[in-house]
Order: sequence, then structure tokens, then C-alpha cells
Amino acid sequence: MESQKRTVKKNLAKGNKTQKTKRKKRPKKAIKSKKAIIEAKKRKKREERKIIFFELLGALAITSFLVFLLSVFLFSLPKIEGYSMVPTLREGDRVYVNKLGKLKTFELVYVQIPGKKAKEVRRIIGLPGQKITYKNDQLKIDGEDREEKFIFEEQQTSQENGRLYTDDFSIFSLTEKTEIPKGKYLLLGDNRPYSVDSRQYGLVDQKDIIGVVEMRILPLHLFQNF
Repeated sequence: MESQKRTVKKNLAKGNKTQKTKRKKRPKKAIKSKKAIIEAKKRKKREERKIIFFELLGALAITSFLVFLLSVFLFSLPKIEGYSMVPTLREGDRVYVNKLGKLKTFELVYVQIPGKKAKEVRRIIGLPGQKITYKNDQLKIDGEDREEKFIFEEQQTSQENGRLYTDDFSIFSLTEKTEIPKGKYLLLGDNRPYSVDSRQYGLVDQKDIIGVVEMRILPLHLFQNF
């Protein structure tokens, strides 16, 4: 009987130990499973971030490429250098140039200066086939007086001081031709007394005119459509 009791006690003790061991192991498994879930979620988030990053990088690359293509074929955003276009444009202004714009009298154009690397903004005064003369600050196109509103105040001030704002000249005095040849344009700066333009470097080929200046975009407080 005593041996049986001892056996029963041993079995009970073993059972209790087994239960205690099981109870102790369960929390560890639960903790491990929770950690695994958390790690899996973290890995998933990292993967999602990587995907988003590469998607944004790809979108940025495509956008940059498209902007580059557009700037090559459709528009340009040059910065004004020098003072030839004062008072209309000043040094440091940034303008929007439409490379598909139509060339018309008094339009501002962005042009490759003949014989130089420089590209600058000037104003179209004469078109192919036109006869141009300046006399006593009066522009005549094909014999008709044309008003230059964009420099009216400067002309008035200059005349009050006994000076011409635009020195007398004609197409004949510049080219020894009676009219502007085909494919050529007469370009002047608005700052006539100091501008370097067709009076110095001659008429400009159409192929050297990059585009039409349609607006000043910077500085923002001077934003203006032309």
C-alpha cells in the first residue's frame, strides 16, 4: 500500500511539473508569435515605403524628361541680361518664351544674336518686305506713321531734353536695300540710346529667332502678359 501511495504521489508530482512547464512555455510562444507578427508588419511597411519611393522616383524622372522635351520644342524660360530692353524688361527678369509663337510687328522675341553666343530679347520693328524709316523719333512703316506706346514716356522725356530717343535711320542706310529682305527681321531694344541691336549687328535671320516672349513670370510682383 505504501509503495502504491508513493507511486501515486510521484505521478501527481510529475503531472504538476508537466502542467507548470506547459504553463511557463505558453507565454513564450505567445510572445514569439506576437514578435513575428510585428516584424512581419514592419517588413511589409518597409517594402511598401520602398515601392512608393521608387514609384515617386520614376514619376519624377518621367516628369523631368517631359519638361526637357517641352523646353526643347515648345518653350523656354530665359533670364534677362543687360539693359537693352529697359523699361519693358530689366536685368534679372525671367520670361516665358513660346517657340511656336507668331512673329508680328512690335512682338518681343528671344533671339540668337548674329555672330555671338549670346541669346537676348529684342522687339520686332520691321518684317520681311517692309520699308522702315526713323525721322525725328517718328517710326514709319511702309510710309505710315506708327506709334510706339511702349516707349512713349521715354521719347517725351528725351525730346524735352532736346535729344532724340531713336537716332534717325532707314533700312536703306543699314542694308542699302529699299525694304527688308525675305526671311529677315529688324530688331531693336526698347532702351534705344544704349541698346545693341539691328542697328549694330544688322538684320536677323528668321532661323535665329527662338520664339516669342509672351509673359514675364519673375519677379512675381511684376508678372505681366505681353
